[in-house]
Amino acid sequence: MLTDLIDKQNYICTTADIWSGNNKSYMGMTCHLIDSETYQRKSYVLGCKRIKGSHNYLNIAEVMTEITQNFGIHYSKITHTVTDNASNFGKSFRTFSIGSSVQSTSEVGDLNENSSDSDNSDLEIDSMEIMDVEKLFISLEQEQLDLHDTDHSFYLPQHLKCCAHTLNLIATTDIAKITDTNYLQLSESTFKKLYSFWNLISRSTVASDKVFEMCGCKFPVPVVTRWNSLYDASLKILKHKSQIIKLIDDLHLTKLKLNEWVFLEEHCKTMEPLAISLDKLPGENRSFLGYVAPTILVLRRLLIAFPNQKYCKPLSLTIIKAIETRFSYLFDLNSPESKSFIISSISHPKFKLSWVPVRFMNICKTLFLNECSVVAATSEQFMKSVVVEIDSDSSDNEFYGNICTEKKIDDYTTASEAKRLNYANLQAISYLSSNKKDLDVLNEYPIIKEVFLKYNTTIPSSAPVERLFSKAIQVLTPRRNRLGDKVFDMILCCRSNMV
Repeated sequence: MLTDLIDKQNYICTTADIWSGNNKSYMGMTCHLIDSETYQRKSYVLGCKRIKGSHNYLNIAEVMTEITQNFGIHYSKITHTVTDNASNFGKSFRTFSIGSSVQSTSEVGDLNENSSDSDNSDLEIDSMEIMDVEKLFISLEQEQLDLHDTDHSFYLPQHLKCCAHTLNLIATTDIAKITDTNYLQLSESTFKKLYSFWNLISRSTVASDKVFEMCGCKFPVPVVTRWNSLYDASLKILKHKSQIIKLIDDLHLTKLKLNEWVFLEEHCKTMEPLAISLDKLPGENRSFLGYVAPTILVLRRLLIAFPNQKYCKPLSLTIIKAIETRFSYLFDLNSPESKSFIISSISHPKFKLSWVPVRFMNICKTLFLNECSVVAATSEQFMKSVVVEIDSDSSDNEFYGNICTEKKIDDYTTASEAKRLNYANLQAISYLSSNKKDLDVLNEYPIIKEVFLKYNTTIPSSAPVERLFSKAIQVLTPRRNRLGDKVFDMILCCRSNMV
């Protein structure tokens, strides 16, 4: 049934990752598609297949190809395969993919492609190692022999690095590189005292009961593997500041000084836009690739607009610099890597051209019009009359309020230019001039609808496959650790797809 469903789709997106449990490794893959009538996203599990040996690029390519072939999925139908930032996945796609959607601007090679465990999710392509040169040449010779002996039927689709994971790296790895002495001292003293509180209430039932009695709630404890956990825990502390001050005294913990409380407030205000962005991108049902560019641009704009900060200025500057580095292709829209993000955002009625900086307006508009012409040329079903209907509708999303302003078609198209446009471009201009922001407006513009499905079927996060591994933990319990690989895969896929 799943194979037949996928066969009827023009576009699907997949996510992939490697999970280790009970001394075994598994390659998980999910697929995602958009219902062309309701625009609802549907997600399914393709497999959680045992992967033996090291997690190198050859094994990854082989297992991913095998899983997609089992469902009769041709690589050309997959818009993108979304993974985390691990270098072994990066090399696999650079070797066997027809093209990669996003490449690191500071790639230094593949010194780490044999990552032994995908649990090291912070592993990046731009991380450097000191290696024995002789061993390096030996490994390169071995790779050439492997490629010579390898079945060259490995064809992978375009690769997209998880945007949510990249934001999480900014919130963890990049922030940890701050060198400002005053900031580091104040941050260390503040969070050292807070961690004493969090550790105590997580270990002591007496302390936990006392906190619940006074505050009427439980306090989350920051966990490294959970995104935004430090921000969420700190925000909860500030929300119950007066009670926490008394509790710290009652529990005989070290009190926070006045400047440490001010630092904590500034830290939460600075991290808030980043935390909101991290919450938006990992969603499955309402998150499209078209959300990425507006989200990143809004995030940077909000951080720049912060008033003078007394303690956390190094934090905001570090985040801004990290965003500009890791998402450089969204700030230089002339870059070839920007194409998918540009067209996916413009084809989403919520954004259209409203998010595009003025200096890139003509480039982005031309790119979108050309894509509409290409889509129209590949199918005759779109050669129908154009119905132009202008209505008014407003977005209820405050986060995008400062870029989703109303723009008239005259802002970027002259009347003489419009006369020279072909049918597809006329439909695109009609769509761009419409004030409607809900997805149903795409029904009036069949060419734009096809462009939307082509580029927004991709989800910007690999979070779905992480959720698959959460279910895997529930299945592969100590009493079931002797399940055969095929049986485990079958049980997990059935349970996940039924849910």
